[in-house]
Amino acid sequence: MPDKIEPMLCTLTREPVNDPGYLYEIKWDGYRIISYKTGKNITMQSRSGLDYTAKYPPVQRALRKLSIDCIIDGEVVVFNEEGMPDFDALQRFNGQESGITYVVFDLLWLDGENLMEKPLTDRKAALKKLVDGKEGFLFSESFDDGLALYQEMLDRNLEGIVAKKRDSLYEPGARNYHWLKTPTMKRQEFVIGGWAESDKSRAFRSLLFGAYNNGELEWIGRSGGGYKEAEMPGILKKLKALETGESPFVNKVLDTKGAVIHWVKPQLVANFSFATWTKSGRIRKPATFLGFRKDKKAKDVVREIARKTDEVARVLSEAPAKVTGKKTVRKKKITENRNSGESADPYGKHTGKKRITTS
Repeated sequence: MPDKIEPMLCTLTREPVNDPGYLYEIKWDGYRIISYKTGKNITMQSRSGLDYTAKYPPVQRALRKLSIDCIIDGEVVVFNEEGMPDFDALQRFNGQESGITYVVFDLLWLDGENLMEKPLTDRKAALKKLVDGKEGFLFSESFDDGLALYQEMLDRNLEGIVAKKRDSLYEPGARNYHWLKTPTMKRQEFVIGGWAESDKSRAFRSLLFGAYNNGELEWIGRSGGGYKEAEMPGILKKLKALETGESPFVNKVLDTKGAVIHWVKPQLVANFSFATWTKSGRIRKPATFLGFRKDKKAKDVVREIARKTDEVARVLSEAPAKVTGKKTVRKKKITENRNSGESADPYGKHTGKKRITTS
């Protein structure tokens, strides 16, 4: 059993696909974690390979209670009192003994067997059997109607959905059209490269950010909103600790409105929401700051271009079938109809402090 597997990634799409060859899952607002269990030894790694084992004792205990060695892919999520994912609370979580859930959606190894060469539906069935009824886990159910699930996420103001080819293999590090993500709002991670001074009482006016392209950091936009006033001095302190004399961006920073600019070493990653892109590849209006991402390395942040659904369909129709042994995986006929009509509410019923569950 390997001690490190790069997570399979999703391609960004503008709107949800509507294809029976895909199953659909909730896009959970958490930190991506791949967990390794060998005997009583537990290791939990972030998307960029950082060791997060000590940060989540409740998940460690849940994994240790499993009777079989395995590698699981999922996200750690903190749910608030209304049962909704709370990303701010997740960022503050560090070693507490309760209050976090491991939402799991894929099983890569089980009892010495590599499952990555098996279809997704087989892996999910094995995963559900493994964690069913186990404390600390929430199995991420799949649904047939992606459009209805996406509308549900819009109605609840949640992050979005993920579409996965039912017969897809697990391809470590790959970002292709077998897994797709459709957020309910435009939101991406970017690397902070500087800040603009404020001429008022605020700690700073805006943050300047970008993404890597062929190993070079390109400036993409700025963010002047979304900050909590009480937290801005702390953010400025982080920036000043990384201040440098030269711009980390390979291109010119525009639209600074005459403000004094300070550059920083490109080490901080943050989430931003924004309205739309310009034709030149910049963000049209100032973005909104959503919080730092401590689980991702700056060098791993690249600009994601949202694909149209007709482009996805065309590429898939032209793609050669993947062959594993004598089985043609891409052309495998799927006859199951999981969860169809079982629940009008993909979250199920919840009251008080009960977390989100699926039916």
